[in-house]
Amino acid sequence: MKQFSYVLTNDHAQQTRTMGCLSREAARFSSRISLIHETKSAQICELKDVLALDMKSGNMVTVKVDGPDEEDAVAAMQNYFVANM
Repeated sequence: MKQFSYVLTNDHAQQTRTMGCLSREAARFSSRISLIHETKSAQICELKDVLALDMKSGNMVTVKVDGPDEEDAVAAMQNYFVANM
């Protein structure tokens, strides 16, 4: 299992379009990818659950990746977060 934390800096990070693109990015991998905010967590591929996390700019989130391609998945998720979140 790999994980990283990130502080959201984009005011539009919680928008459906941004989260939908994140979900599509995560779907490329066979690893299980979770997004954790405070005490709640959601599978990134489950857009409705991710939107329910109620994240805002300035919040810290943690991404956990577990599976056979976790190295590649973590790298892709980190790149996506830096570029879009």
